[in-house]
Amino acid sequence: MTSRAPAARRRLTAINLALLLGLVACAAPPAGGSPTPGVVTRTPGAAPVSAKFVVPPPPGPVLPDRGEMIQEVQVVDGYASMLIHLRNIGSEPVTFLNTLYDYEPHQLYEPLVRVEWDGGAAAIGTRDGRFFPSPAVVPPGHRAVYLLAGVRVSGAGQIGSVVSHIKYCPTRGMDDVPADVLTVSGLTWSTLGGITTVRGTITETAGSRRATPPTIGVAFFDASGAFVGGVVEHDVGARLQPKERRTFEISGPGVLADGIASASGWAWVS
Repeated sequence: MTSRAPAARRRLTAINLALLLGLVACAAPPAGGSPTPGVVTRTPGAAPVSAKFVVPPPPGPVLPDRGEMIQEVQVVDGYASMLIHLRNIGSEPVTFLNTLYDYEPHQLYEPLVRVEWDGGAAAIGTRDGRFFPSPAVVPPGHRAVYLLAGVRVSGAGQIGSVVSHIKYCPTRGMDDVPADVLTVSGLTWSTLGGITTVRGTITETAGSRRATPPTIGVAFFDASGAFVGGVVEHDVGARLQPKERRTFEISGPGVLADGIASASGWAWVS
């Protein structure tokens, strides 16, 4: 679901940097490049830092299982947000999941995302981001997203590396079942004291009581469509009843609020 703000809202100027996140296929990883350094601090009011990078499928023979990631990162007032578009550009369904699933079988859909400064010190290292839907089982020509929001950055300096432990694999044989996706509508938002609050409505459409409370994520975009931050919250409210429609409210830091022109929301239950 996408909502748009009045045309009068405009994004503040952000610094565009190239930043590498690793997308690893079940075969060989794609060739990597060197990130362009950028300065990030935890000082409130410091200039926001943004980055965008496209990681294509690995080189070699063209296979029916092909995925691509488009990542957008935003750091505002010392908090990092990340939106990763997960695209299936092949002819067979694929699942995006934790690259290290052999060693972390209980965290298939909670990959570690790590950012390091140029000297090797950790900026962030977290599993707080979520796939939407989860599992991210993606048919050919479709896409899912991974959204990470409001994670505090530690330290300051130049960005040395960013690694997302996400890869795509053929869905067949994986026993992956897509999550139950809820309808998100009526998004509105406001920001006060560096905290952005978003309100909206979620609707259960399958006609069954859901086993868990919903996970909700909202990504914000400027007038050009660039990512300017997000909010993610797990276990929002109580379990949904069949065909239930109810309002929600979630909030978090690290959004370039003056630049918001539109928002997209997703929600699912396991």
